[in-house]
Amino acid sequence: MTTDKALAQKATHDPEAFGELYDRYALRIYRYIYSRVRHRENAEDITSQVFHDALKCIDQYQPIAPFSAWLFTIARRRIADFYRSSIPTVTLTEEVPQDSQAMLTKVMQEDDRQDLERQLLVLDDKARELLRLRFAGRMRYKDIAILVNKTTNAVKMAIYRILDQLKENVENHNG
Repeated sequence: MTTDKALAQKATHDPEAFGELYDRYALRIYRYIYSRVRHRENAEDITSQVFHDALKCIDQYQPIAPFSAWLFTIARRRIADFYRSSIPTVTLTEEVPQDSQAMLTKVMQEDDRQDLERQLLVLDDKARELLRLRFAGRMRYKDIAILVNKTTNAVKMAIYRILDQLKENVENHNG
């Protein structure tokens, strides 16, 4: 498998080489963006913009840092641009299942999801961002560390503490 660094260097003069980088990171970038904007069409648009920007500026990529960290930096900037220039959108809810058992399961899952979302809102922005990068973006700890300018161990510890805090809050809320 060709390294990100080699593909990025090749893409500076051969844009088709960028396709493999896109294939490697598109889903992770999309999930991260979706976790921030919570609207499918907006997440798709922003993801497209991120990869367009990356291809356009591929010659500016410095292989000192992982390619994923560079790409997520572009994504974070595009999300900030989105929030500066747009108004919130409202999405329609999914179709309700016909089967009563399926409906009950869906209601319980939705209740659990809403409870978790309420608990996430209690966290500060930095904590939520670490969780988004780790779980929605599926970034490695060391890549997150580069992105947020911390040590890998500091990032790991912060995420573990955040998860422990969430677990404790959910247990206290449900207990």
